[in-house]
Amino acid sequence: MSAYYILKRLQLPYLYSRGRFVLFALSLLGLSILFYTIWRTAGVLWIDELRGLKGRFRFMSLIDYLTQTVQFYSPAMALFAWESHHERKAEQARIHQLEKEKLTTELKFLKAQLNPHFLFNTLNNLYSFVVTGSPKAPEMILGLSGILDYVLYKSQQSSVPLSEEITAIENFINLEKIRYGDRLEINYHTAGNKSVPVSPLLLLSLVENAFKHGASGDIDNPKITVDIQEKDASIICKVWNTKSSHQGELNDAYKEGIGLSNIKRQLNLVYPNNHELKIKDEATTFTISLIINPII
Repeated sequence: MSAYYILKRLQLPYLYSRGRFVLFALSLLGLSILFYTIWRTAGVLWIDELRGLKGRFRFMSLIDYLTQTVQFYSPAMALFAWESHHERKAEQARIHQLEKEKLTTELKFLKAQLNPHFLFNTLNNLYSFVVTGSPKAPEMILGLSGILDYVLYKSQQSSVPLSEEITAIENFINLEKIRYGDRLEINYHTAGNKSVPVSPLLLLSLVENAFKHGASGDIDNPKITVDIQEKDASIICKVWNTKSSHQGELNDAYKEGIGLSNIKRQLNLVYPNNHELKIKDEATTFTISLIINPII
């Protein structure tokens, strides 16, 4: 035990860890000689006599010294290895927890980036109806309250039932229908078990992205199709939209920064190796297909 505590508390932290290897080796040699001297002194004074071996051994010998040094330090090294193993496990657990907290913070930040974007678009739409005195304004306020509740509160949960995400999407689509009227053709379909869990805002972000790029004023006969299905506990979402003929609009750095790149990062954080995202960018249409597999 003395060899263990001196090794752990003094020799390793003050000599070995600081690169004083020669002093570390000399301290091991000196301490082993001291331990051996104490052991043989005790043997000569009373242990040899108790064992009936008095006078049969020399006070010191190289063979005895090496044998006893191994006996002194073998338990010490075993204890040190056992304690180091547990300390390493504790450190790994601490690092894992820090990484988890970091990812959680990053995920909340990504969702926080989306929140103002949804609110800005919807409030902007509502403002135009209020200014013109449209009778549709109360309906928009009701739909907006539903989206506010979901985006500001439910979105901070790790997961929600698919039905709640779908309800938010339906509220959003209804608001967009009021905004665009008959100019925009929307096809919307859902099927399957809507109680399966999903990370909030993911599917809603895909739908919002389609409206952002697929219903601009310079698109003739804009169309958007949203299909969300559950199959064997997997969530399959396909969003298709017409797009602007202006080159580079879809790849605008600002829109990409708070849109698709944000969605991709959230998918990698929440569903690593459990999702499949496909993007088909054609001349006049844009399609996003997302499959979220159940986490086993």
